[in-house]
Amino acid sequence: MTITSTAPWGRTLRVALIGGGLMAKSHSVAYDALPILFPDLGAKPELAILADASEELARTNAERLGFAAWTSDWREAVADPEIDIIDIVTPNWLHYEIAMAAIAAGKHVYCEKPLAITATEAKQMWEAARAAKVATIVGFSYLGNPGIQLARELVQDGTLGEIWSIKAHFIVDANADPRLPRTWHYERSKAGLGALGDIGSHAVSIVEAVAGEFVEVFGELSTAVKQRPEAVGALSYGSTASADAPLLPVENDDIAFVLGRLTSGATASIEANRVGNGHPFDLGFEILGSGGSLRFSQQESYKVELFLRDGSIHRFPGTTTVTLGPSHPNYAAFWPFPGVTIGLHELKAVEIRNLFDAILHGTQAYPSFEQGWRVAEVLEASARSSENGRWTRVLEDGSA
Repeated sequence: MTITSTAPWGRTLRVALIGGGLMAKSHSVAYDALPILFPDLGAKPELAILADASEELARTNAERLGFAAWTSDWREAVADPEIDIIDIVTPNWLHYEIAMAAIAAGKHVYCEKPLAITATEAKQMWEAARAAKVATIVGFSYLGNPGIQLARELVQDGTLGEIWSIKAHFIVDANADPRLPRTWHYERSKAGLGALGDIGSHAVSIVEAVAGEFVEVFGELSTAVKQRPEAVGALSYGSTASADAPLLPVENDDIAFVLGRLTSGATASIEANRVGNGHPFDLGFEILGSGGSLRFSQQESYKVELFLRDGSIHRFPGTTTVTLGPSHPNYAAFWPFPGVTIGLHELKAVEIRNLFDAILHGTQAYPSFEQGWRVAEVLEASARSSENGRWTRVLEDGSA
């Protein structure tokens, strides 16, 4: 029998996952895959503690996801001196308190989006992390996609010329059924913004990563399903309500449109819609520039559609399909041949790779809490604009 050698791991980073819900599975899968996908990283994860709302939930989810220990008090995980990373996948209103406690304890922090309920809280989280010199990352998962990374490169190296406009959308029908119960997702104090905060934050992060930061915005937010039946318990997606449940008001937006002006001089438009019948999952964007254009869809993440006015990629005028492969950023870890779609679990592994790399080298990961704060400012300015009917600066002090 031959014993295979193990990779020369420099460090083991112990992870405490706070929350055992929807995104906990994706994060856990990504941690497990990390040593396989990135064997030269120099560190591997240890799934040490899972914290959840009750002992039963914590134990069940820890066993299901492969964590060695569990607790019903997230403070125990934060206080554990052996823990290196606090990974927050809780409902939105808990992000701030947990992250601030983790930063104060000197832990590195991985937090799902949106970073906080308010931009003020998000900025405090970023400033605290910067002062404590801990690494942070926000779950804007799609930024690691090879297609988005390629788009970013083609903008930055001038291939697409002067960027004139970018439009991004994220449309889902997960909330289209008006019989779905009024869970915390529909409460402003617990979720913050609705479609704009939940899925629109991804579109904002893509625009800022690819084409430039928002300077000012004009927003239009609306609620299509204005009442939903009362929920029993802390329910989430896929839950149901009893037929005789009383109706309660929906406090945030179902549909959001945002028009923006960017630091690059380009115009941006964003659509976020959580009640988009016929769109189970539809995320994409298009860039138009003086030198060409580029289109990308997460559902067809094996390719980008590229047009270059100078004809340098094709001897006939027209749009060319560029099949993504190992030569493009973040692809080679998954497949040695081109044309395979890259999904959310894979992108979470890229995200964790970025965090681990930052920890090992004493740098900041991307996207860090700074980007999380920037996106929060854009979301908040868009909501203010929708209320006052005017173009609104992203930062109230007038800076970009």
